[in-house]
Amino acid sequence: MNERSRLFSATSVVLGCGNTLFGDDGFGPAVAQALAVHPLCPAGACVLDAGTGASDLLFDVVLSPQKPRALFIVDAVQMSGRASGELFWLSIEELPTPKRADFLMHQFPSADLLRELAEEGGVQVAVLAVQAMTIPDHVAVGLSQPVAAALPRAIEELLRVLGLEDPTVL
Repeated sequence: MNERSRLFSATSVVLGCGNTLFGDDGFGPAVAQALAVHPLCPAGACVLDAGTGASDLLFDVVLSPQKPRALFIVDAVQMSGRASGELFWLSIEELPTPKRADFLMHQFPSADLLRELAEEGGVQVAVLAVQAMTIPDHVAVGLSQPVAAALPRAIEELLRVLGLEDPTVL
């Protein structure tokens, strides 16, 4: 069974979102790639590098009769008052305004789809965000040092929540 088909049978789903061509926006895909091969990643979890196609995946999950218990999005954000490389959890309501739309190639997947999964589908939805040092408006491959340093901490945090019997305790 390939990872995309596991999206519909997994108890927990992790989607690494972002564009690896735009600096720190590649954090989500980098986390997903590392977590997917981690020996402690639970068998019931589906971990996907969603890149810039997370909205398509979320739409498929919304339409599916079988949904995961929990959906964790991993993405880079830029919010005032946070240090570069800082990791923190966000609810759908706490997403920064620029991340709520998906009309730009490197934007966060539609908050409306996440809200529908949570409210109508009974899915626990949370976003593990990293404070980006920079998300350039031109091609610049590679994570900044503070964001790259947050990668192992993000994997540890995701392994922790994936191992919880009840992910609603976030």
